[in-house]
Amino acid sequence: MRKLGIFAATAWMALAATQVQAQQIGVAASIERAMRATAPGQSERRLTDGADVVADDRINTGSDERGQLLFLDETTLSVAPSSQIVLDRFIYDPSGGNSGFAMQLTTGALRFVGGTTSEAQEAIIKTPTATLGIRGSSALVSFIGGRTVAVFLMGDRMCISSGGQETCSSRQGAVLTEDGYVGSASAELIASMLTRIDGQAPSQLASRGGATAGVIAATPPNRSPVSTRGRHMGAADVNAFGRNDSYRGISGFTESGIIE
Repeated sequence: MRKLGIFAATAWMALAATQVQAQQIGVAASIERAMRATAPGQSERRLTDGADVVADDRINTGSDERGQLLFLDETTLSVAPSSQIVLDRFIYDPSGGNSGFAMQLTTGALRFVGGTTSEAQEAIIKTPTATLGIRGSSALVSFIGGRTVAVFLMGDRMCISSGGQETCSSRQGAVLTEDGYVGSASAELIASMLTRIDGQAPSQLASRGGATAGVIAATPPNRSPVSTRGRHMGAADVNAFGRNDSYRGISGFTESGIIE
């Protein structure tokens, strides 16, 4: 009995030490129903508004759950239902020293809005098929149906690496997949992704005209190929933000713009 008591006390102290060592890196906010998080060596816990998010958390949402994570450097992640993410690395030095952000999106969708950390160094989002590097920017990212789709919203630039190839773009509305730069997002694609993440169609986008498919071709008719780098804002690249055109869609996207 004495040995059992010693073992129980030792186990309790080990668990307490693990909990103390868990580094708080942010908080949960705007939670719809709940999110669930599991830190290494700990049991699953329920995240509600104001709950701590810690380093190396694995976070899951159910089919009717969504929420936002706010990190110490003001990076925000809005996580869609039926998603799973892993917070691999978060280092924030307010004095401007070494900082970094890296995570995995193993399934589902999210909106990334970069904070102070991603202004100095690329934030990394890994999916099972690609690695995204996002610098000083905001983006929509999904991994659904075995394919990665990322839409660059605004900021510095976003890169995607897959199969040993890297493609970067700083175009507002650029769509990157495992195939690289595949074109510009239509209003329907962005509205569909935002509805999946936020749960309510953004009327200012959903009501606008545009291509019927989710992505406008990278090389539209009667136009030579264009560079995927630089801040070019030609007609082929701004449809997602309200300009109408009739360029053909990219094969592989549904009419809603989301791969199911």
